[in-house]
Amino acid sequence: MNELTHKQIIIQALELSNQSRSDDTQIPISDTCILFGQNGHLDSMALVALLMDIEDAFQEQGIDISLSDEKAMSLSRSPFKDIPSMTQYIHDVIAAQS
Repeated sequence: MNELTHKQIIIQALELSNQSRSDDTQIPISDTCILFGQNGHLDSMALVALLMDIEDAFQEQGIDISLSDEKAMSLSRSPFKDIPSMTQYIHDVIAAQS
């Protein structure tokens, strides 16, 4: 699986999240959008729900990953800040399992 596919899974999960949001709380889907952290569009509960959707999408492709572990939460710079950082983090997690 390549990075483009990782990014597509993240975008699909964000689109799924937007389906349950009102028009004024939609998450703008772009590489520059801050997802989590200061000025982010996701609170901690919404982030966990998004990560679960992403994990489920990977599991459907036969890849078992855990994104919301202690390692991710203890990093000084959140790997969930935006789509590019989340894509890189997923790539790193999968590479470490190989």
